[in-house]
Amino acid sequence: MRLLLSVLLLCCALPAGAQNLPDLPDLGDLPEPTRYLAGYVSGGYGWSLPFGGHWGDRDAGFKPSPAFSLAASRRFDETLSYGVESFYGWSHKHRVSRGLELKLFSLTPFLKASAPAGDKVYYGILGAGVYQWKQPAYTSGGLRHGSDSGSSGGINLGGGVSYSFLWETRACLDLRWHHIFNMKGASLSLNSVDSFNIMFVVTYGVWKDKKKP
Repeated sequence: MRLLLSVLLLCCALPAGAQNLPDLPDLGDLPEPTRYLAGYVSGGYGWSLPFGGHWGDRDAGFKPSPAFSLAASRRFDETLSYGVESFYGWSHKHRVSRGLELKLFSLTPFLKASAPAGDKVYYGILGAGVYQWKQPAYTSGGLRHGSDSGSSGGINLGGGVSYSFLWETRACLDLRWHHIFNMKGASLSLNSVDSFNIMFVVTYGVWKDKKKP
């Protein structure tokens, strides 16, 4: 009986208390934001894994190399952004010929599509540009081999999912397929080559002040 009386008194008190609540501001009265998210800068570190053909042959091809990437992008809107990315893999060592090593560098404009889902952001990315490779001089079997280099067009395709990280950054595991159309020089010819890159990437948002009218 006492519990019932307490509930009735509480119900009667609620309307009176509600009358004293301050009016909530209308959404239209809130001030316009003075800053906007203009784009991103990011850096990544991981591994570049050759696969397919002589380039990725497990017995007579080239080994995986550590690699890093740098990128800067600008937003179209919440979904699309575009930018430029560089990638460098500095130690693709040959499995048989000791001393033979390839270094890969790329500079590729890209288009990125993102899909926020709570704290996570899923994304897909497509890039195309120039891939440059270099083979320093080396000695193998008592013979001295000269250096070689070349460049070719290529593409990369992949994606990942990012999470909130430290100091207002986001972190993700970026998975990317890289395809070089023709890796061919004066003394080394591998034709088209493919690599699978696995990289830990940290992204930082770049905010800008809105221009005053």
